Formats: sequence, C-alpha cells, structure tokens
Amino acid sequence: MLTRSRQRGISLIELMVSVGISLVLLLGMTSFLTTSLKSNTSTMKAARLNQELRAIMLLISRDVRRAGYWGNASSGVGVGSAAYSNPFGTVNVATPGCLLYSYDRDGDGSQGSAEQYGVLLSGGVALLRSGGSDYSCTPGVNNSWEALSDSKVTTIGTLSFSLASTPYYLSGTSGPNILTRTVTITLAGQLKNDSSVKQTLTETVKLENDLFQAS
Repeated sequence: MLTRSRQRGISLIELMVSVGISLVLLLGMTSFLTTSLKSNTSTMKAARLNQELRAIMLLISRDVRRAGYWGNASSGVGVGSAAYSNPFGTVNVATPGCLLYSYDRDGDGSQGSAEQYGVLLSGGVALLRSGGSDYSCTPGVNNSWEALSDSKVTTIGTLSFSLASTPYYLSGTSGPNILTRTVTITLAGQLKNDSSVKQTLTETVKLENDLFQAS
C-alpha cells in the first residue's frame, strides 16, 4: 500500500510540473504570436503609406518634368524678340505648398487655360490643378483642383517645392544663355488612422526643357 501511495504521489507531482511547463510554453508562444502580429501590422501600415506617397510623388514628378515645353521653340530661336517669348517658360514656386507650371500639351505654340497646371497642398490633401480661368494657388469656382491623395487613408503634412537654375552661357559670361532648372519636391504624410506611421520622400526633378533667354 505504501508503494502504491508513493507512486500515485509522484505521478501527481509530475502532472503538475508538466502542466506548469505547458503553461509557460503556451504563454511564450502567445507572446511571440502577439509580437509577430503587431510587427506584421506595423509593416503593412508602413508599406501602405509608402505605396501611397510614392504613387503621389511619381505623378507629380512626371508631370512637373514636362514644364516649359514649347512647340515653337526651334522655329522661334533667332526671330527678334519673339525668340525669348516662350509662354511656357515660367515655373512659379512663390506660394508655399504650391507649384504652378505649364507646357504646350498640344504642340500648337500657344498657351491655353487647359495647359496651365499646378500642385497644391490644402487641408492635408495633395491636389493637382485640372483647369479654370483663374490660374492661381487658390481653389475656387474658376480654379479647379483634383485630389491626388486619399484623405480617408493619408494625411499629407508637407508638400514643398524648391526651384534651382544654372545658367550656361553661349558666349563668355553674358547672354544669351540657357538655364537648366531643377525642382526639389518634399512630400511627407502619415496614416489617417495611425499618426505614428509617418514617412518623408524627397526627389529632385530636372525639367526636360531648358529655358533659353537673352540675359
């Protein structure tokens, strides 16, 4: 009887030890899975924001790169003052958070309201100008803008532009000369439902159409 009692006691202790070890392992596995899920969720959120911002940056940079294209550029050179009257030559970054530019989309040499473009940050949303008679950085009835970013997903905190130009003189150090221009774009945003997920992108875009001027 004593031997059986000892055997039963040992079995109970072993069972309790086994249960304890199992609970520790279970807690460890639960903690590991929880950490993995949080990590995966954070990675997915960061990837979503990155995808959104890069798509916006790609759209902006591709369009800005066309600024200054003029269908009459080759025939206009050397024809008196008309040689320097490219109506598409101006790229305006005077207003913070806004860039205005134009290019000869239809190649007819003249600028129409449908060939005046812009990029603007307004209310946490990146906007692209879609037309209107009021060519400015102020949205209104006569100045239409379309959203580039999804306000339900992303809040754009920064959209800035910096224009730089380098003159290349054709003779000596005075005009006529060619200006090569670059626009540095900075775009920063965060997820709408998780402000801790943030990202900033910066890209420098060289305008494909250099500006030819007299001085």
